[in-house]
Amino acid sequence: MNQLEGRKLKISVVTPSHNRVEYLKVAVMSVQVNVLAPLDIEFEHIIHDCGSTDGTKEYFIGNLPPERIFHIKDQGDNKESTKDRQWIQATKDLRKDGKGELADNITFIRSEHKVPPSQARNICIQKASGQFICVLDDDDVFLQRTIHNFASAILLNPTKKFFTSDFLRVNEHLQYMPKEDYYGWIYSSPHEMLQAIFDSCHFIQGNVCFSKKLYDEVGGYDESVGMAEDLDLYVRFLIHGHLNVYLPMISHLHRMHTANFSIGCDRNKHYSDLKDIYRRNENTLKGMGIQLRLSE
Repeated sequence: MNQLEGRKLKISVVTPSHNRVEYLKVAVMSVQVNVLAPLDIEFEHIIHDCGSTDGTKEYFIGNLPPERIFHIKDQGDNKESTKDRQWIQATKDLRKDGKGELADNITFIRSEHKVPPSQARNICIQKASGQFICVLDDDDVFLQRTIHNFASAILLNPTKKFFTSDFLRVNEHLQYMPKEDYYGWIYSSPHEMLQAIFDSCHFIQGNVCFSKKLYDEVGGYDESVGMAEDLDLYVRFLIHGHLNVYLPMISHLHRMHTANFSIGCDRNKHYSDLKDIYRRNENTLKGMGIQLRLSE
């Protein structure tokens, strides 16, 4: 079945953020300078500010019209489902002379407290109007043809719902880190890829583009999950029979710095995350013959 529903292809880039306004500005810029030609497609960027105190809110509400700004009203303890949280659209235009430096395809969402990654991403995607979703962390940087290349693959594979790519690691100054590249592998089936993941031979991080329909089909990000909520989602894509289409391209620069969660993700933490993901899906995975082997 074609994923576009008779509409022009639109890709929604989603970015939760907390206290990284300077990195976030670079991430937003990297999305906006994407070159789409010759494809006739569209994109938008959904930003979710999760209680930042570093001027993030002031920057965005001072540069976007009120119809692009939303506030989340909730209990403040992250216990309620994101679907039950109240949305309030801004009414006052705080731009100087009614003009701002941000494009009108950016939507800004503000929560007044810190929100876990799984919930933060689900909130972003609630406002996404595209048929496909790309996830960009607030400290990472898209390459200039990333949206074009994902879109081209979607158009060439109209029945596919899940696409992955390669990425490069850079330091906090965006300087290339040799010997730290991520390159995807090609698998013949979801089963083969799942076994590689639970052998700890392969993982998927932010190098993805997936169908909103597929996201809805598997229930979105599991809001009970802490770290590795992204890999948990992609495992459920595979469990539902959707093998990724691998694109041998660099989608983004993954910035490594002292405040980056990835710094603390050593092998033991990765093994712990895999055990948790396996446990949540144990009956299904065992029924598929997938074993938790965790290769050394």
